[in-house]
Amino acid sequence: MRHSNHLPVLFVLIAAGGVLGCTPKGGAGAAAASASAPEAVGDPAHNLLKASTFEDGVMLPWMTSFSAPATGSAEVKNGALCLHIDVPGQNRWDAQIRHREMTIQKGHSYVLSFKAWASRPTKFTYKVGMSGPPYTDYSTKGVDLTTTPQQFGYAFTMSGPDDATAELAFHAGGHMVQGAGPVDLCFDDVILSDPAFTPPPPPPVVPLPKIRVNQVGYLPKPIKIATLLSDATDAQDWQLLDAAGKVVASGKTTPYGLDATSGDRVHLVDFSSFKNPGHGYVLKVGDAQSDPFAIERNVYDKLKIDALRYFYHNRSGIEIKMPYAGGEQWARPAGHPNDKAPCMQGSGCSYTLDVTGGWYDAGDHGKYLVSAGMTVWTLLNWYERVQYLHGDASAFADGTLNIPESGNRVPDILDEARWELDWELKMQVPQGQPLAGMVHHKMHDDGWTALGTAPHEDKMTRSLHPPSTAATLNFIANMAQAARVWKKLDPAFSARCLKAAETAWAAAKKNPAVLAPITDSNGGGAYDDKSVGDEWYWAAAEMFVTTGKAEYKKDVTSSPFDAKFNPYAGLDGGGPSSAMTWQVIDSLGHLSLATVPSALSKAELDRYRAQVQSAADLYVKIASEQGYRVPLKPGPDGKYPWGSNSSVLANVLVVGLAYDFDPKPEYLDTVELGMDYVLGRNAMGRCYVTGYGARPIENPHHRFWAHQANPSYPSAPPGAVAGGANSGLEDPYVQAAGLRGCAPQKCYLDHIEAWSANEITINWNAPLAWVAAWLHEHGRK
Repeated sequence: MRHSNHLPVLFVLIAAGGVLGCTPKGGAGAAAASASAPEAVGDPAHNLLKASTFEDGVMLPWMTSFSAPATGSAEVKNGALCLHIDVPGQNRWDAQIRHREMTIQKGHSYVLSFKAWASRPTKFTYKVGMSGPPYTDYSTKGVDLTTTPQQFGYAFTMSGPDDATAELAFHAGGHMVQGAGPVDLCFDDVILSDPAFTPPPPPPVVPLPKIRVNQVGYLPKPIKIATLLSDATDAQDWQLLDAAGKVVASGKTTPYGLDATSGDRVHLVDFSSFKNPGHGYVLKVGDAQSDPFAIERNVYDKLKIDALRYFYHNRSGIEIKMPYAGGEQWARPAGHPNDKAPCMQGSGCSYTLDVTGGWYDAGDHGKYLVSAGMTVWTLLNWYERVQYLHGDASAFADGTLNIPESGNRVPDILDEARWELDWELKMQVPQGQPLAGMVHHKMHDDGWTALGTAPHEDKMTRSLHPPSTAATLNFIANMAQAARVWKKLDPAFSARCLKAAETAWAAAKKNPAVLAPITDSNGGGAYDDKSVGDEWYWAAAEMFVTTGKAEYKKDVTSSPFDAKFNPYAGLDGGGPSSAMTWQVIDSLGHLSLATVPSALSKAELDRYRAQVQSAADLYVKIASEQGYRVPLKPGPDGKYPWGSNSSVLANVLVVGLAYDFDPKPEYLDTVELGMDYVLGRNAMGRCYVTGYGARPIENPHHRFWAHQANPSYPSAPPGAVAGGANSGLEDPYVQAAGLRGCAPQKCYLDHIEAWSANEITINWNAPLAWVAAWLHEHGRK
């Protein structure tokens, strides 16, 4: 966490540091000291904290924060919350444990009390204050610890405005650590009480249905599969009931056994032969019952629109207003309407560029070329698929999205893509400057902002980050694709895009390996990349498809990436079965070469299409081998990647194009199976898209759609897809949840702080829109 330099704002602080005779839980024989009781003792009946005694072994919502170079961990040990510090860092806040999810109110009086001790004498500072800039403290004090448990109590009155995103944090880094080597600090019976506050009753625990289905529904003709959780080894009788409770189909389950990706023992329920449209269908196996679902030709009609409208909601530089916002709660003033960003300090350039516009990438207010690249490609590929593979032109036609540009006689999907393309053009290094023609990797805030910050409320300074070869090649690919898409729609824009691409190509040839560093991650994601051979392949392919020039074809055919479509997102095949990520992206070159008419011979075109079909065949096979029939195979380490839902969607996008080349029924079925997984037929029983299904995600990681963190902000609109299960567990919240060792499909939490599992982003929503539109198209045939 970045902490501002400010004077603590203290409000009527009363501190008592008396010592109570006590022994750490499980620490029999520890020495006890005697002293007077503390003046301030919190009242458990009015406790704002959701975890205080740790008797149940759960630390959530407490979570750690370690800022480099600080390292450490936390766990509940012997009934106490213990913070382990290996490297303390430079500042006290570099190593901390904190509790959010509470409101501190103006005029209210509070008592903070806790028991604490350490593995050796050391210090820490408690703070009750803001969880984001400017990090104002409402109460703070340094505390000395010994190896003997002590009881501490502090009282304060809040004189500032209400803070719905306040935190209690124990800062133990930097100079607070006394002595050398690792140290443990333990806390117990932590209470922050307000006499005016009564904790609400815990929400009821609702068991998940044992029959998992696509909670949105099924198309009448393709495969219809449900997954039953059951230890039974023999086939079970199933029934399909209509909305009136009448049995309309029945059969036997197919036992699968242990599904390694979920840890569940499952059966398959195949009711594909039932094709009658309707709503309110329910599957039953014994006492087990599924969520209700529809069978309908238009089951994906609304989803495809909402998924693409995500981009309007996340536009930068424009007011999001009615009637386009879809609801007053999502309307907001323009964020960063004058986004003039100077070069980042120490980056080697000294100019300022006006980079207003574009889309906010994910949960923060940053804008990144390498995530824009595959996102724009996906939107433009849908349009090109419609043009050249006889797709449904009405899916995203003019007027379908209800955006400000609707009615201009240009398909709305192109209007939305152009909003990002116009921003990309602004990110190119001007002529006369060092690295002229290259493209800046990203621009974002100079520090992290708090959850519950609308774009127009973001007061953080912002900077351009240095150009990179990866960003430049993404730019080239997008501009080349745009040049051919707009050739007739807007010849002047088309020519501008092609010229920008050619300028960038020449600059990249002079700077073929300028890499973005992994360390550039303050205020925004690093989006680092160790190798750009795949980006070179994609850029060359798009330039060749657009221009037909031999020089670009030579770069395509001489690339090691040209020999095959690697379904594992990389030459080494070492990762999970993902067709594309922002970091490994050669597949987009293959897909454009296989989709768009160009100077290729028929034999060459057939070769690229065969490559795509070979990858699709593998995804079909992978799905057929999984208990949940998901077209995603874990990596060699047995893990799901960050953004696993986007991997599923990317894979079935490839399968969808393969079907367009050769309409094999198993291709159509596999696209449906992938969407089934995302929409609820998974080990979590969760629809991973906001606003859809019986149990949609509700708390994606987003600064503005932050209702969970601050009730004055809205929840997300319908149509945003979460990254989903992620075995990496990179964020402190999922780490605190005790998910280590989780089965790949179960490495997930629906919480706004769980950014490694519940993030949303442009390059994940684009394939959701593409696949939903593709299925909608085939549902109508």
